[in-house]
Amino acid sequence: MSSSADNTDNLGRRPRIAPLELPEWTTESFAAMEPMRPPAGSAYDKRKTDRKQQVRRPNNALSVLAHYPELAEAFLSFNRHLLYFNTLPGRAIELVVLRVAWLRRSEYEWVQHSAAAIEVGLTAEEVDRTAAGSIEGWAAEDALVLRAVDELHHNHRWSDAIWNELAEAYDTRQIMDLLFTVGAYDTLAVAFNCFDLPLDPELEGKGFPADPER
Repeated sequence: MSSSADNTDNLGRRPRIAPLELPEWTTESFAAMEPMRPPAGSAYDKRKTDRKQQVRRPNNALSVLAHYPELAEAFLSFNRHLLYFNTLPGRAIELVVLRVAWLRRSEYEWVQHSAAAIEVGLTAEEVDRTAAGSIEGWAAEDALVLRAVDELHHNHRWSDAIWNELAEAYDTRQIMDLLFTVGAYDTLAVAFNCFDLPLDPELEGKGFPADPER
């Protein structure tokens, strides 16, 4: 995946809420992160294991949430369902997250989930294409997911046309999971933007594709 030369609007800015350094974490902070322990053997477990071999620190997203254990535990319990026990396929979940991150221009969220998307089967070229206005070239099932995200972002609801297509492709629980996945990652994207959350040190230099459609 390529990266842009000026890939953030807040390059060089200090975070408004700085990620909490690990020695500053409380017992409650550590306990609040427990919901995000991935199921053994999952793609997310593999990614976490690979990261731990390279980096001995929590990522910046969790380190910001560590400031507020009660909120972290509540939100991460919800996030655990959407990420690990979602009724949608992993590919669809990561398409949703990447598209939301792009639409909200949340580079932190996009970069974090670029790696996860590769683990669940997207190619690097497909990951880059989530940061584009067009849905040309996508398989029908992928295009439907991207269109559903786009319509929620721009129109704040689904039209009858999109709803009917979703109802043909997914069951009721899958549609609900799709909707709440968009909402949850939209919340996170906006939060990361408001916090001016910096990329994790091991991800510096990565970012949105070099020539995304603005």
